[in-house]
Amino acid sequence: MLGKLVLGMVLVVGGVVAYEHSKRIDESQVRAHMEASLAATRTFDSRFVCDAMAHDFSLHMIEHVADPGARIATLREDGCRNVREAFSIMRSLSERTGGLLALDLSYAITRIDIAPGGRHAMVETTSTVKLGPRLLMRTRSKERLSTWLWRVRSHGGEGQSWTYL
Repeated sequence: MLGKLVLGMVLVVGGVVAYEHSKRIDESQVRAHMEASLAATRTFDSRFVCDAMAHDFSLHMIEHVADPGARIATLREDGCRNVREAFSIMRSLSERTGGLLALDLSYAITRIDIAPGGRHAMVETTSTVKLGPRLLMRTRSKERLSTWLWRVRSHGGEGQSWTYL
């Protein structure tokens, strides 16, 4: 009887420790998530991108195209739909041209701030999209990330993008 009680307590304590540890984020997880997101974008994997969006995802962008400074707010559902549509177009262009028309996507992490206690991280990035040598778009953004059961989740953030026609 005492052995079962000790085993039960060990399992409960182990479960609590594992649960608490699963909600902590560190710099290596942020970097791994950013690399995985870039790889998903390059392979048009909208499922990965949408699964990484937390339920409270909210993105606030200022887009500089023809209408200077257009403000756009996107929640999770709209964000997923936009990602699926954009990836569908990019995949179609790539397939129709036999891979000749491929966008060169890259990013640089400019800052990572881990909150006290490690519950979330704020990551600042600059990303570019090129077609051959021509720069099509540059984006500067801040994104809030957290983990839930060892999976990194994006809560969105804010940023600015410049599209060059």
